[in-house]
Amino acid sequence: MAIRDLGQPRLAKGRWLRIQALLIGLAAPVIAHSDMNLAADSAAAPNDYLATYLAEALSSNSALQAQAFAVEAAAQGLSAARARRAPQLALNARYTVAEGGRVTRIPTGDLVNPVYRTLNQLTAGTPNATNFPEIGNNDISFLRPHEQDTRLTLSAPLYAPQLAEQVQIRAAEFEGSLATREAFARTLVRDLKQAYYQLAQLQAGIGVLEASQATLAENRRVADSLIAAGKATRGSALRAEAELLAVELRLLAARNDERAARRYLNLLRNRDEAEAVLVSSTALSVSGVAGDEATRPELRRLDHQIDAAEHARKLAGSGFLPTLSLVADSGIQGTGYTVNRDSDVSTASLVLNWTLFDFGARRAAESQARAQTSQLQATRDDVRRQLVLAKLSADDSALTAEQALRTAEARIAAAEEGFRIAERKRDAGQLSQIEFLDAERAQTEARLGLAIARSSLQSARAEQEYSRAAYPLPATLASGATP
Repeated sequence: MAIRDLGQPRLAKGRWLRIQALLIGLAAPVIAHSDMNLAADSAAAPNDYLATYLAEALSSNSALQAQAFAVEAAAQGLSAARARRAPQLALNARYTVAEGGRVTRIPTGDLVNPVYRTLNQLTAGTPNATNFPEIGNNDISFLRPHEQDTRLTLSAPLYAPQLAEQVQIRAAEFEGSLATREAFARTLVRDLKQAYYQLAQLQAGIGVLEASQATLAENRRVADSLIAAGKATRGSALRAEAELLAVELRLLAARNDERAARRYLNLLRNRDEAEAVLVSSTALSVSGVAGDEATRPELRRLDHQIDAAEHARKLAGSGFLPTLSLVADSGIQGTGYTVNRDSDVSTASLVLNWTLFDFGARRAAESQARAQTSQLQATRDDVRRQLVLAKLSADDSALTAEQALRTAEARIAAAEEGFRIAERKRDAGQLSQIEFLDAERAQTEARLGLAIARSSLQSARAEQEYSRAAYPLPATLASGATP
């Protein structure tokens, strides 16, 4: 009796400390991080952390920015294709310095000199005698020593069906790049949500393990007291120490995993890996799938690729048709840059180009484009079936996660009640150390299992949302109309 009277006040105090440790451990994932970052994020509501991180990722993720540049490149390609249908004005200037080259000899001397000599002989000794000199032959060079040709050239396609098909191809490529960017953005949303829920699970698990650590530390103290009072052997203290060390090891691993999860989430946000991440107290609350189901961007991308391939086939077929264009020049020519009537030059031409025979090259190009269209259509059918299966799988996973959560909630209720009974029996000296540790371990595993079940359900809901393309993306990231 004396021993029990001495031990009861300490045991009652220890029970209160354990209760405090449990409460602190469960609240630690929220309190520790909220206090650390309260000044920096005082303007943000606690439940808006995930929305804030999603907005940051969608605006600054490096890989998503690369997709935005791809969209810009496709848009510029479309603008260039459209511009080729309009008239073009170009300045062409050429200044030439020449030496050598072909020379044509004109036998002027050979033709005229005999006549001159005859006239000189006939008139010799007369009052009107002539004295015609002999002249040499003339060498005419085809290249001028100095020559310039400067003109403005206006060219305009009058009939060019190939240009219209090229515009349609670039428009389809642009729409496809928009769908590709949207698909990447939806993948980013899913990955960030699942990373956030994983981080919330790890932080909740750390809180559970810290509470278990406090309980086991108190249990070791009680065991030491019982040994000192002669009510227990040293084996119970060693078992309590072993259990405490095992939980501390799990706690160390959980903290390492939590840091890795935080670094990955910061990577998706394009933030420094050491930046703190806030997790709201409702992070693992059950939520439904938001938004209406929409067509997956992967299918829209394939639709645009099929459209581009069809226009490529038409482009190959338009090679059998002629093209007609207008070309007009106006400028100056001569040995120098002098502007006068003699140097002015102007031309206007209608240019017809019609390939009549090419050994089947155009026909082969058309057949190739037709085969590519068929290939893309078959690929789209396969991708559509895969996406349907993925959606059904996501639904099954969410249903399984919901059932697992209900099981985990029932399990933790039983484990916590079992632990309370075990704790009272131990305090009364009616329970062995092994039985108490088993009850404490069952409670810890049940709490960890509940956090895992909630995180798994939230991740499954994120996968459901992704499979339905239901997340409301900003208008700047959703597929839009061709500009």
